[in-house]
Amino acid sequence: MNRKLYLALGLLLSLVFLSAQAADKITLRIGNATISAFRTADLEDAKQEAASAHKPIAWIASTTKILGESGTISGEGSRAATFHALFALRTRAVLVFEDAYVENHKVLPLVDQALHTPDPHYTPPKVIFLNPEATEVLATVEYQPDFVKRAQALANALAQVDAKMKSVPAPPKN
Repeated sequence: MNRKLYLALGLLLSLVFLSAQAADKITLRIGNATISAFRTADLEDAKQEAASAHKPIAWIASTTKILGESGTISGEGSRAATFHALFALRTRAVLVFEDAYVENHKVLPLVDQALHTPDPHYTPPKVIFLNPEATEVLATVEYQPDFVKRAQALANALAQVDAKMKSVPAPPKN
């Protein structure tokens, strides 16, 4: 009996460990939507997903402390702006989440430069749209506390991204 118990416990622990290793995405719920974002360390996986889906990468620099909080997308603070970006872009781009405070200056140089331009001390969240290969910045969205202005800024950036993505042919499907 003990041997079966230990075997079952060992199997369960190995499944939990494998699940934790394989699922290194940030996942949260906003309203009725479950949203997942890659961590910056998993950029290669994000690039593969973006290339296969012919979607841009939306790199969202914010703070991880808000991920455990609740709130709405229509508020005026950075938490609401982060939730708004995650929610609005969940189907339009492959999401990558950066902790702007912990990972500052430790990420892809192209993104780091875009984050700190024009303001070297930007206010998170900030969204950087990249091509699927993460070699070109397609658009940026600065933090905007006003919901309507923020929604317009996201829409304008998506229009820029769509125009640039349409000029590049989609890879052939296998």
